[in-house]
Amino acid sequence: MDKQLSPRSIDVLVFDDVNLLDVAGPVQVFKTARINNRRKYEMRYVSLDGAAVRSCCGLRLDADARLCDTSSSDDLLIPGGVGVDALIPDESLRRIIHDRAARAGNGRLISICSGALVLAAAGVLDGHAATTHWSRAADVRNFAKVAWDLDRISTTQDRLFTSAGVATGIDLALAIIRADCGPAVALEVARELVVQLRRTGGQSQYAIHLAGQFSQDDALTRLIEQVVTNPQSDWSLEVLADTAGMNPRTLSRHFKRDLQDTPAQFVERVRVDHARGLLQENLPLKQVAKDSGFGDLQRMRRAFQRRFGVRVSEYLTAFGDI
Repeated sequence: MDKQLSPRSIDVLVFDDVNLLDVAGPVQVFKTARINNRRKYEMRYVSLDGAAVRSCCGLRLDADARLCDTSSSDDLLIPGGVGVDALIPDESLRRIIHDRAARAGNGRLISICSGALVLAAAGVLDGHAATTHWSRAADVRNFAKVAWDLDRISTTQDRLFTSAGVATGIDLALAIIRADCGPAVALEVARELVVQLRRTGGQSQYAIHLAGQFSQDDALTRLIEQVVTNPQSDWSLEVLADTAGMNPRTLSRHFKRDLQDTPAQFVERVRVDHARGLLQENLPLKQVAKDSGFGDLQRMRRAFQRRFGVRVSEYLTAFGDI
């Protein structure tokens, strides 16, 4: 077989109380990827002792082997789940992760959801951008040397890959396939699985959608969807109120009740989130500012400063994908 088409091997760590979707989502994406009808990725499931485990939903998972530092697999994937908390103190696991990060070559360390905390505990994320599930905000404070951004869908830096959690493991796997195999293969996989090839924005965007879906007011729900879908439109308070069929004061009250934001703050959050997705496409900053609805670069810079306390250039340096 041509070297370029040789399957890339991935060790997938399984453990008691692992989140089943954190395993199944990215694994299914990798398994679907083919080049010239030849499978591109091969999976091996490993546990700390080689024994079977039980996922957090109760489904039993068999392991193919014991996790060890002599594995010849290219990559190691660490999913999340409540069982992560029992893994963090494991010195043997930390050492294996640290040794794999130090290997020469192109081997990757990939985490899904709270699996990033295991990488952080091993010290391999120090000085790097990373993300994990938003509910782990208190836990990441234990790893202050990591440049955490919990609003990111995923991060890629050097040979370290992290994702926000659960379904975003699918996004990360697709991004890896796109880098390895090209956009055509990634698109084919996305079409086969009926998922988006690439989602822009961060975890907060989906929180916005959920808040809208659970709003007591259908008009507000429709307005939220329109703003998120078309952030570049004119969304002054008057336009927002007119679109929702309310007066500005009533609209502001509903935003505070359901989103804990003013209408203007909400629009800025959506535009910043959209801009962050566009920045990953390496577009000119002026185009990003225009397409995300800020109109001019200065307004976008001020919004980033308010949201993150850094300039756009500093944000790109810290969190830009490579």
